[in-house]
Amino acid sequence: MIKIQDVTVPGKGTGKYLNILADKFPISPTNGISISWLLLDEGVKDGESYPSEVILKGTLAMTQETYDQWGTDDSYVIDWALTELGFTEVEP
Repeated sequence: MIKIQDVTVPGKGTGKYLNILADKFPISPTNGISISWLLLDEGVKDGESYPSEVILKGTLAMTQETYDQWGTDDSYVIDWALTELGFTEVEP
């Protein structure tokens, strides 16, 4: 789960966390892959903040060329998704 700068979604709330999931991940990709994302608001329990309800979700199409650059460092796909969505990660 990635803590991000607040994203206001009218009528739904304020997103504070981003979850990224690689779905449709073929063994030998030929056309890239599909990345799902969830934007979550924040709950507080016993004075501690935590990711709570999903307020927005969607998918991103990662091209084969972009996928080929991913390698073994997942920060690559995190940075890519943040850029694609226009979100900014913040330090916890």
